Amino acid sequence: MHEIACTGLMQVEGPMTLRPSQTPVHLRAREVLDIRDGQGLAVRCLSGALWITQDGDSDDIVLKAGQCFVLDRPGLALVSAPVNAATVVVAAATRAAPCAGSKRPAADPLRRAA
Repeated sequence: MHEIACTGLMQVEGPMTLRPSQTPVHLRAREVLDIRDGQGLAVRCLSGALWITQDGDSDDIVLKAGQCFVLDRPGLALVSAPVNAATVVVAAATRAAPCAGSKRPAADPLRRAA
């Protein structure tokens, strides 16, 4: 239910399926990346801001430019640029370039809508 509500708020057009790579992806405002079975992938925000929703997780994640988050759930993850355009890289997290900090970034998680 949470996933459907978030998708409806974010989505302007059909989601774009993403394959992990080091190539930056430029998202238009409200564009959505569809990442399936991405547990362990690092999502890096290079510019703008990103909103991440993972299946089975009641906490959404917001990343600002320079922040990173490792997807920690199996299944579907939606990554979007909620307000303005953003640039993201989704790649395998490695020991040489892990996301800094703990499991959750030092960003404010969004609250679930009532």
